[in-house]
Amino acid sequence: MKIRLLSIFLVTLAGLALSGCSVKYGMTSASIPNAKSIAITMFYNESNGGNGQLHIDFTDDLREYFQRNTKLEIQTETGENDLLLEGAIVDYDIISVAPSSNGEVELATINRYVMTVNAKYTNPYNEKDNFDRNFSHNVDVDADTDMNSVEEELLDQLFEQIVLKIFTASFDNW
Repeated sequence: MKIRLLSIFLVTLAGLALSGCSVKYGMTSASIPNAKSIAITMFYNESNGGNGQLHIDFTDDLREYFQRNTKLEIQTETGENDLLLEGAIVDYDIISVAPSSNGEVELATINRYVMTVNAKYTNPYNEKDNFDRNFSHNVDVDADTDMNSVEEELLDQLFEQIVLKIFTASFDNW
């Protein structure tokens, strides 16, 4: 009888312990308590390189990424917003990184496409999260490559990595 009561007690105790424990995992979106919106202003091209559409395409990609990965309402202008992300494209350049010589003239065998974006993030709920810094990425391309045929793909790679770095820096404490 004592063994049966002890068994029932242990099973009941185990059941209560397990029913009280639950863990919820999720990676669907980032959120900040109290924040309902973020203004992401136009990231103008202040560099000497890139096409005339560069700043628009980058800003659109940035806004779309935040829209897909947060529950925040995305605004295009500052005003009655909880959070603010602003900045500029400060460098877009092509650098020869692997020169070679054919005996008479040095030629580049690899061109490096470099893009740097300055981003300033303001979170009035936690000022420790605020930052104002540069984010860069580069892509190497064979110097013989026709740039007109690969520029869109290169920009996609540059944008993707820089947007991810900015997003991570903005919400790494969530």
